[in-house]
Amino acid sequence: MKTKGYPWRMPRFFCGVLLLALLFCGQGHTVWAMQEGVYDDAGLLKEHEIASLADVISSVEEETGWHIFAVTTDDAEGKTAEAYADDFFDSHSPEQEDGVAVLIDMDHREIWMSTCGEAIRYLTDERIDRILDDAYADISGGEYGACLYTMVEGVRRAYADGIPGGQYNYDRDTGEVSVYRRITIMEALVAAAVAAAAGLIVFFSIVGKYRIKFNPYRYNPRESGRMTLRVKDDQFINSHTSHRRIQTSSSTSHSSSGRSTTHRSSSGRSHGGGGRRF
Repeated sequence: MKTKGYPWRMPRFFCGVLLLALLFCGQGHTVWAMQEGVYDDAGLLKEHEIASLADVISSVEEETGWHIFAVTTDDAEGKTAEAYADDFFDSHSPEQEDGVAVLIDMDHREIWMSTCGEAIRYLTDERIDRILDDAYADISGGEYGACLYTMVEGVRRAYADGIPGGQYNYDRDTGEVSVYRRITIMEALVAAAVAAAAGLIVFFSIVGKYRIKFNPYRYNPRESGRMTLRVKDDQFINSHTSHRRIQTSSSTSHSSSGRSTTHRSSSGRSHGGGGRRF
């Protein structure tokens, strides 16, 4: 039985080994890349480029606490580059809203940066344009790995620079403006000192004006207190309310240098971003 079964078992064994080898050759590269935040679905990147991207993504994520994804595709599934990048981030980061997805879309020949959550405040329209200018020089020369690397490094620089003064989010669909307001530690200390000084000045002024003596004084409500109750009846006749719509212009009240233009993705999240065709 052992001799008869050998010719049948060995080909089956080698077929299994061959299938596993083909599976790892064809998909192992992608699986490894996915674990490091690099999704090279278009097959544009070399091994060393994926390794470099994985390293820089890990470093930026550690610094910022955001999720960072570097993505390539040659099939945008009928979506725009903006929608594809937004949906990719939302589907791969369902619980963490803060982060960025950088995309090379070969279907539309477009590079795109999608920002979400806290990253929207740091990556204003102006900063994204500067990053895309640098990345365009790489992508126009066919340097796909360098293009993604440049965009991820641009995210790092934007975070290091902090949220710019006068930053605000502008919803392009509703026109709603959300201004970022922050108080530095020094401003808080100065405000507390000024408030304490003002309170002391008022306190001692009242004490001096009324010559208040800090002696134990007790008020006797039975001897000194008196209460009178009166009945008053008010009758409601009518009311009239007028409405007037006030037109506002965000362009006149805010500087465009601090603007982050936002929109809603298919999942309902607010995203910022920008792109460049090549």
